[in-house]
Amino acid sequence: MWVKLWVVLVLVVPAVLTVPLEQSIEAERTRLKYGGAPLTRAVRASVGQGMAIALLAGFRGVVADFVWIQSQGFWERKEWLRQYRNIELATTLQPQSVLFWDLAQWHLAWNIGYAVRTDPANRTAAVGIKREREWQERAREMLVRGIENVPNRYELYFTMGWLYWQKLSQWQSDGFCRAAEYFGLAAAFPNAPTYVGRLYARALEKCGQRQQAYEYWKMLWADRGRLHQLPSVVERELKRLENELQIPVEQRVFPEAMQP
Repeated sequence: MWVKLWVVLVLVVPAVLTVPLEQSIEAERTRLKYGGAPLTRAVRASVGQGMAIALLAGFRGVVADFVWIQSQGFWERKEWLRQYRNIELATTLQPQSVLFWDLAQWHLAWNIGYAVRTDPANRTAAVGIKREREWQERAREMLVRGIENVPNRYELYFTMGWLYWQKLSQWQSDGFCRAAEYFGLAAAFPNAPTYVGRLYARALEKCGQRQQAYEYWKMLWADRGRLHQLPSVVERELKRLENELQIPVEQRVFPEAMQP
């Protein structure tokens, strides 16, 4: 009897004592959004028993990669909803992966969006367009979550701007203005590529903010050495806008380029 009691104590007490530590670790992981979501019943059901064991063993990245690769098979079979669920699961498991968020929105807005629009099963062209826009909206929602998880890098802000520029502006009246907003956020990062700033200026112009676009091109020209801009591109845009906006000669960067 005493032997059995000691065995129980040896097995149970250490486990009980480690619970607060495990809870603290999990809380810290959640607070930092590092390592993905906890292994809930929904996640277990999605990945299956074998991969759930791998998750418990700490192979979250491996499982996320496998789930992502598996989604390619769903794409080839035109099982778009199953592909979408796998994409969502992969980003849940690896919420710090910019690549997963970026590729996820690309699949939704470009690949699946095009596939559903051209699907022969559509009764009319309008049905195809409606379906395409639904997937574009899912891509936007995906990027919103991505930015929430990775707010300290420029890439997803730029990707959101590109989504608005290329896709959402086709059916949303404020599409170019939203593109400018996100390009501007991306361009504010010190390590953002120089083309991000140029796209920001062009999106401002598309949004109807031509004067603001001109002022931004002037800033790029002033900092062209530090920012490693393409001087010829910046000069061309400045000259064009100075003529179109009829900037007074004394205020122009290139007064000699004034048209008669």
